[in-house]
Amino acid sequence: MLGVIIGVMAIVLLVSVITGTKAQIEGEIESMGANMFYIYPGNYEFQSGPPGVYTVNKLRRRHIEMLETRSSFGAMVCAEYDIMGLIAKYKRESRVIGFLAGVDANMPEVYNWPVDYGRFFRQEEVDSARRVTVIGETVIKNIFKGSNPIGKYLTLKGEKFKVVGVLKSKGKMMEMDMDNSVIIPITSAHNLAGISEIMQITVKIPDPKNMDKAILESKRILGNELDKKEFSIITQDQMLSAFNKFTSVLSLVTGAIAGISLFVGGIGIMNIMLVTVTERTKEIGIRKSVGASFSNILSQFITESIFIAVAGGVLGILFSILIIFMIAPFVPFPLKASNASIIIAFVFSTVVGVSSGTYPAYKAAKTDPIYALRYE
Repeated sequence: MLGVIIGVMAIVLLVSVITGTKAQIEGEIESMGANMFYIYPGNYEFQSGPPGVYTVNKLRRRHIEMLETRSSFGAMVCAEYDIMGLIAKYKRESRVIGFLAGVDANMPEVYNWPVDYGRFFRQEEVDSARRVTVIGETVIKNIFKGSNPIGKYLTLKGEKFKVVGVLKSKGKMMEMDMDNSVIIPITSAHNLAGISEIMQITVKIPDPKNMDKAILESKRILGNELDKKEFSIITQDQMLSAFNKFTSVLSLVTGAIAGISLFVGGIGIMNIMLVTVTERTKEIGIRKSVGASFSNILSQFITESIFIAVAGGVLGILFSILIIFMIAPFVPFPLKASNASIIIAFVFSTVVGVSSGTYPAYKAAKTDPIYALRYE
């Protein structure tokens, strides 16, 4: 029965985790906007690793200007250069920020991430690499201790950046606290890093119906200077496809573990039923002598086997619901035992009961009544 309990728990927990994670990730990806696509350096297949995997980064500022001026779809283009794990300081307070993003002045419009108060930096501040910054709520809480940061200076790698605005709270995305962000002009980020690479180009077009045409046009524009192996274009559909492939692999692995557990549980139930048949040989003989048919004996023992398996399944479902209830407040995605997972688990436990009880039941039903009555 233990194998059935473990197998059923694996099924319920697997379906619940995958369902919750899928809803969370799909919601986050879709919230980015169906009218956006992303350009990364290098010959990169999204299914094989994280964005930005490349050998030589040849994306530069002029490529942004080419996309902006030559696009026939009214595209807004925003360049980005990220620095992870940077320490931000204000007076005696210092904290590691989630990420520092160097972007263009149109980031709020392109990323749908407006300023809550203050302002965003202007294009002339990007062009002149001004040391200004816009920060998230978590940075205010951790470094400025909740006080108004506008006009104050945040120190990044020894350079002082004037806080000019605060972004609206965005919460978590892909397990990252987006409010623990410091946003500066991309030119200033290049100065801090000492390089002029662009990690990501986000292109936003007015009408998502023109997405395919806009992607082809962007490939043609960049192809005038770059080889097709030197940049990659990633769409929302590719992100969802990559995630679905990941969940499919996870389902297969966990499903295999659940299947092995159910198989072992089924073997255990079969052994229990074989022992039961042996111990109740005389009872079988008495029942046959008073008119019990082959099907009567068969159905009796199969029913008992199903009862044992279903009892294990019910315990597995109850344990999994208890585990979900205990861990749900601590996971970043909605987690609950779905009706589908419970039904699937119940059906599997029933199938295990039938399959593991068939041979013992058949053996009991074929028992010679004369032999059975003489059995001690």
